[in-house]
Amino acid sequence: MRGWLGDDGLGGDSPAIASDEGLWYSRDHLRSSNAATVSCLRHRGVGRHDRIALVMAPGPDMAASLLGAMQAAAVAPLSPSSPIDVFHDDLRRLRISHIVVDDQPPAALLLSAEQLGLPLIHALRLQEASNEADHHDPPQATDLALLLQTSGTTATPKVVPLTHANLRASALCVAEVLDLGQDDRSLAAMPLFHIHGIVASLLAPLLSGGSVICPRSNDAASLLTLIEELEPSWMSAVPTLLQALLAALDRGQRVPDHRLRLLRSSSSPLPPPVLKRLEEVFAVPVIEAYGMTEAAHQICSNHLPGSGPGGLPGSVGMPAGPEVAVIGSAFQVLPAGERGQVAIRGPGVTAGYEGSDQSGWVESASGQRWFLTGDEGIFDREGHLTLIGRLKEMINRGGEKVIPRRVDEALLQHTAVQQALAFALPHPTLGEDLAAAVVLRPGAVADEQSLRRHAFGLLAPHEVPSRIVLLPDLPRGATGKLQRIGLADKLGALLQPADEPASGELEELVAQTFAAVLQQPEPGRHANFFQLGGDSLSGQRAVIVLEQQLALELSPTLLFAYPCVRSLAEQLDQLLDQALAEAEEVPS
Repeated sequence: MRGWLGDDGLGGDSPAIASDEGLWYSRDHLRSSNAATVSCLRHRGVGRHDRIALVMAPGPDMAASLLGAMQAAAVAPLSPSSPIDVFHDDLRRLRISHIVVDDQPPAALLLSAEQLGLPLIHALRLQEASNEADHHDPPQATDLALLLQTSGTTATPKVVPLTHANLRASALCVAEVLDLGQDDRSLAAMPLFHIHGIVASLLAPLLSGGSVICPRSNDAASLLTLIEELEPSWMSAVPTLLQALLAALDRGQRVPDHRLRLLRSSSSPLPPPVLKRLEEVFAVPVIEAYGMTEAAHQICSNHLPGSGPGGLPGSVGMPAGPEVAVIGSAFQVLPAGERGQVAIRGPGVTAGYEGSDQSGWVESASGQRWFLTGDEGIFDREGHLTLIGRLKEMINRGGEKVIPRRVDEALLQHTAVQQALAFALPHPTLGEDLAAAVVLRPGAVADEQSLRRHAFGLLAPHEVPSRIVLLPDLPRGATGKLQRIGLADKLGALLQPADEPASGELEELVAQTFAAVLQQPEPGRHANFFQLGGDSLSGQRAVIVLEQQLALELSPTLLFAYPCVRSLAEQLDQLLDQALAEAEEVPS
């Protein structure tokens, strides 16, 4: 099978890969580097069916080593910042035989390799590429190229094997939908141990004859500088990284002069307010796409303006790679307008997970085979796919289903909010309760209660978080994706309010009512009714008690908006003042 540099007829001296210092390597030089890497690995006893772990710092040397190593064996690129326990588990799960490293391998990796008895191979630098490398047969389309892992946070990751044919099919689809050509230059902001970075940022531009900037850091300030200095024509990233660019501008960094013609977002949903602001700031279209490791990245994509059907706000576009369907509980294809699980099939899709009881593939009664994505979605009549959410992320709040993404987007409409992430909390009677973590814009001011009032105006009562915690940043994984699952465990004590006794008659009345309804000791002034074990039914009982005590007519959903002793007492105080003022206006 041909290498990853596209048409051999392209000029050998045309640029292929650059460092963030602006040092460029030609396509001929990169071909020589790939051949030298294959020769080095073969001389160290690495065969076609071996499995190599690649652990290197980001930059052009890592990109070149990845391209070369995939020509020799199956490669598992791993994050160099992993702790020893993760390295240990990954190396064993992936059945690694050799490890390729740079000049400064992490200490945790060295210790893990020693314990497992795995040999280290030092990667060749790009400068060391030789035209005298031995000749070796290229890999076949069906040979394994990559071994990646799912990014689950609560269960053991699954191993996803991808062949050269899988990767090529997906990379060509990315190049086609973005109309990539020889004049295009990608800024590879995503790490090259993630399918998004490998296929979209590296393989797609190289296959289409373009070039790639491989920075050593994806810090937002550094990326803004590179956008001006090295003049990439496009960049693909996860939403959190694109939001980080805006945050850097909010902190005072100026909008760079640039030759960007598009920005691309994939791997997780991009909130519509963020997309709109990116387009306003950079004056280029933002193309939202949908992908996953098991599809060798791209599944759907919106089109460039004027090159296909118009985009739909909040949609991930139309199929742009594998065949895509929304299927029902019996794995039957559902018509447009009906929601179900998103399923895929096609040349880019993995043959199935390794070493797993479930391959990921299912078969309908009619014999159609589909790979399940785990996402819930709906097609409109024009063929746009809208994702509703990850099935495993859906929150069941006492029988009421909450889609976290809806909560995120509602909070992001508050002018003070820069980032928002809704997540599940364990609850003694509801099973799950709803909370949210929020990062405010630099210099902005907002508190938990004002954010909850804002959410209450946009969402159904059961979709309003019972707790909103303010953080300086949101937890994210090695690839920059936000970590929704397991967030309650990570935040721990931050979700527990300070214990302070109720103050004043109304706070004491509310605390006594909470205690009586929930049959618990009297709580403090910051206690949250739902975190104490309350639910919608007991909340209505509490409201009825307060109505009787205060002779007020109260909304049955009052506790969703004001679930804490203090905030509810403050709202009741305002309602009493209003009732008194209205009574004084009535003529005797």
